[in-house]
Amino acid sequence: IFKASVARIDRKIMLECIKLARFNAQYHDGVNRKNFAQEWLYPMQREAGTALAFSNTLVDIRQRARGLKNPSLVSRTAQKKGLECALVGQAITGTSSAVQLLQNLNHTRIATKNGYSPTAATETVKGYATTIDGLLTERAKLLAGQNLVRSKELFELQGRLLAHIKGQLIFEFKNWSVGSRFGEWSENTFYAIDSMQGFTQMSSSICSLQGFSKREYGGGAAITGLVGNALVTCNPIIRTAVGHAVAKMERRRLNKIFPQKRPLKIDDVLAEYNLANDPREVDESSSLETKELAFLIRRTEELDGPLDKEVEHVRKLRRIADQQAISGPLIGLAGVTRSVLSTVAYYQSSPSGSANYERSRVVGNQLGLSGRIVQSTGQAYSLINTPYTEVKHYLYKRRLKKAGQLPKQLLAQRLDRLDELEKRVKASMY
Repeated sequence: IFKASVARIDRKIMLECIKLARFNAQYHDGVNRKNFAQEWLYPMQREAGTALAFSNTLVDIRQRARGLKNPSLVSRTAQKKGLECALVGQAITGTSSAVQLLQNLNHTRIATKNGYSPTAATETVKGYATTIDGLLTERAKLLAGQNLVRSKELFELQGRLLAHIKGQLIFEFKNWSVGSRFGEWSENTFYAIDSMQGFTQMSSSICSLQGFSKREYGGGAAITGLVGNALVTCNPIIRTAVGHAVAKMERRRLNKIFPQKRPLKIDDVLAEYNLANDPREVDESSSLETKELAFLIRRTEELDGPLDKEVEHVRKLRRIADQQAISGPLIGLAGVTRSVLSTVAYYQSSPSGSANYERSRVVGNQLGLSGRIVQSTGQAYSLINTPYTEVKHYLYKRRLKKAGQLPKQLLAQRLDRLDELEKRVKASMY
C-alpha cells in the first residue's frame, strides 16, 4: 500500500511537470514568432531605402566634384532629382520601421490575450510549481511515517530527482522569459528610433529642396539632417542598452518569485548519494522502484542538454547584438560627419553680394563634397552588409531545417514527446 501511494504521488508530480514543460514550449513559441515581413520584407525595404539615399549621395558627389573650383558648374536640377530619390528612400525606411513596430505591438497584444504576458505566464508557472511542491511535501510526509531501511535512500533519490526536474523547468522558463523580454524591448526600441530617424531625415530632404529657392531653409536642413544621423548612430547602442536593462529587471523579478539557481547536472545530483550500482542500468529483473529511478534520470538528462543550448543561444544573440552596437554607430558616424560639414558650410557662408561670397561658395562646396564622400562609405557598407547578413542567415536556417533543428521543429518534437510521455505516465497509474 505504501509503495502504491508513493508511486501514485510520483505520477501526479510527473504529470504536473509535463504540463509545465508543455506550457514552456507553448510560451516560447507564443512570444517569439517571426513572420515573413520581419524576416524578408523589412530587410528588402531597408535595402531599397538605403539604395535610394546612396543614389542621391553619388549624384551629389558628381555635381560637387564638377564644381570643385567653380560652384556655378554644379547642376541644381541634378541635385534636386537626387534629393527626391533620397526623400522617397527615407519615407520607405521610416514607414517600414513604423509598420514593424506596430506589428510587434499587435503580436504582444495577441500573446497577452493568450495568457503569455510576463505577469500571466509567471502566475501560470507559479501555480504549477506550488502544486508540485505540495505533492513533494505530501510525499516527504509519507516517507517520514514509514520505517524504511534498505529502500530509504532509493525513495529519497526519486523525490530529489522529481524536485530536480521541476527546478530544470522553472530555470528554463526564466531563461526564455528573460530572453523574450530582451528581444521584444530591443527590437521595439530599434524600430521606434529607426522610424524617427527616417522621418527626420525626410524632413531634412524637404528643407533642402526648399533651400534651392529660399536660402534660409538650408540651416534647418543641415541641423535636421544632423539630428537624424545622430539617431542612426545612437540607435544600436540605445537598443542594446534598453534590452539589457529590461532583461536584468525581468531576471531580478523572476529571481524573487523563483529563487532557484541553475540546476545541477544529473551526474552531480547522483554523486550526492552513495549508490552501489549505476541506477541507469536496469533490466527485467529490476524492481519497480529502480525502474522508476532510471526513468526519472532519463527525463533529467533530456532536459540538461536543452538547458545548456538555451543559455548558449541567449549568449550568442547578445554577442550578435553587441557586434551590431559597434558596427551600427560606425555607419551612422559617417552620416554625422557629412551633416556636421554641411552645417559648417552653411553657417560659414557669406551673404550674396559680399566680397567673400564666391570664396565661401567654393569652401562650402568642398566641405559638402568631403562630407558626401565619407557618408558614401557608410552607405556602401550598409548596402553590402544587409544582403550578406540575410543570405548567411537563410543558409544557416536551411541547414538547421535539414537537420530538424529549427526552433519550430524542436518545439514540435518536444510537444510530441511530452504527449507520448503523458500517455505512458497515465497508463502506469492504472
